[in-house]
Amino acid sequence: MYITKCVSWIVISCIVGAKLAIAASAPTSVSAPKIELGRYLFNDVRLSKFGNRSCALCHSPFHGWSNTFSKTPDIHGNISALNTPSLLNAVDFTTYMQGSRDLTDLAETIKRPLLSTSPEEMGMKEQLLVSRLQRESLLYAPLFMSAFGSTQITLEKVLQALAEYVKTIRSTDTSYHRYLEQADINQLTPAQQKGLVLFKSERLNCTACHSGVLLNRRTDARETDFANTGLYGIESEGGYIYPPAASGLQSTSGRIEDNGKFRIPSLINVTATGPWGHDGSFSTLGAVIDSYARGGRLTVSGANQGDGKKHLQKDPLITGFNLTPLERSQLLRFLEALAIPVPPQLTQHASPFCALVQLPGRVDVANCILPFIYRGNENTH
Repeated sequence: MYITKCVSWIVISCIVGAKLAIAASAPTSVSAPKIELGRYLFNDVRLSKFGNRSCALCHSPFHGWSNTFSKTPDIHGNISALNTPSLLNAVDFTTYMQGSRDLTDLAETIKRPLLSTSPEEMGMKEQLLVSRLQRESLLYAPLFMSAFGSTQITLEKVLQALAEYVKTIRSTDTSYHRYLEQADINQLTPAQQKGLVLFKSERLNCTACHSGVLLNRRTDARETDFANTGLYGIESEGGYIYPPAASGLQSTSGRIEDNGKFRIPSLINVTATGPWGHDGSFSTLGAVIDSYARGGRLTVSGANQGDGKKHLQKDPLITGFNLTPLERSQLLRFLEALAIPVPPQLTQHASPFCALVQLPGRVDVANCILPFIYRGNENTH
């Protein structure tokens, strides 16, 4: 079950924060200034070429640190092949990309969408980024001085501050984890308790791929934490493949054995991050369960029609199972026990910037900073 989403992509940059209870200890005074700088940068549309998005647009605390897109558009409005994974607990991941093992450093991973050219997710250039932040010296000079002991602005400092902030997006404050920590089954409703039994049962065997604190690890440590779950089975030269634009690990390894293999996602807060699937092709969690129950998804129309159950690289654990309607409902209720509560009050994740467009139910922080407006008079090339 993967993740992706948002509201209006064109101009929304201000994501007024909502607290996700941080499981780790509070930031130390040494790193706190870098975290604060990172919070400003994370919510600032200056970090995108045309000033039409911030990091918080695609990674919103209101949508489980993901967004509501099935496939995220770039700064030109062109639709990408994949949806956006959640940043929740990203600091605890061993690799940061859905379809690649290459990036294991958080700052380097943040650099990818910031400077990417195909697609242009943020479309930023290093020189443009530095000059924009330098021009806003009244705002950023004190923040860089506090964080790094110097007002000098560099790409490396920006990436480091963003990485320190992303590390604070961390929580396991769920009913399920409280049940584990307190050994109190009453933390779960009766339906959730029955759903947990199903989740752990030999018949469904969900824990084979969704175990550990974040429910994103295999129980068999010898196996990789990437899997082909049979979402596609497009016939091709006598075999079956995923859509070429989203081929998973094969895109970096070049091995047909890796076709359709994507990183196993964490299930924490999964109910808040729809639509689901590495490409956002599931509109409900019930549909995700149905695909696993079938042993692979059948796509009967469109360019990607085919039977994922027949894919030769499908994980051998995806064999299918039977569920009654009541059991299906109980399993869905258990997934609700993995939700992170989002209190309405403003917290450490509040955007310091005023919203370009005021959304219903969203309120700017007091004395919010007017957002950057792209005027088209910069050299963005």
